[in-house]
Amino acid sequence: MLGGALGAITEILTWVGIGAAVLFGGAALIVRLADGTWEPIRAVLIDDPAPTTHARQVVRWFGEDGVHEAPLTDEMRAAARGDELELFHRVGTRDDVRLHERSPVPRLLGGVALACGAVGVLALVVQIVAMVAAG
Repeated sequence: MLGGALGAITEILTWVGIGAAVLFGGAALIVRLADGTWEPIRAVLIDDPAPTTHARQVVRWFGEDGVHEAPLTDEMRAAARGDELELFHRVGTRDDVRLHERSPVPRLLGGVALACGAVGVLALVVQIVAMVAAG
């Protein structure tokens, strides 16, 4: 009775673990490819005198096709050294910037894929050991 239950549980964990690993691994690859190419830039913080009632701060930098501008976020302000800031600009866009070159999402999905794969492989090993032990 116990051997049958162990076999069923390990069979389910093997298929679910390996299937989830393939699913999350594929999602990580797709998200990484969709993220695009990011190049390092040096941006400058500027007070933009907008025609509205209050001014806003922006970051500006020179790209291959001219001057680019993006709104200044609190995270960017905290990372700035004086009035300069090291950022990453997405190639092919006008105002897409962030503080890190790589997005954390593909790494998270890859970690989940590895964990699921480890559960699947461990369940497979337990299943094989139980079959050999049962004779």
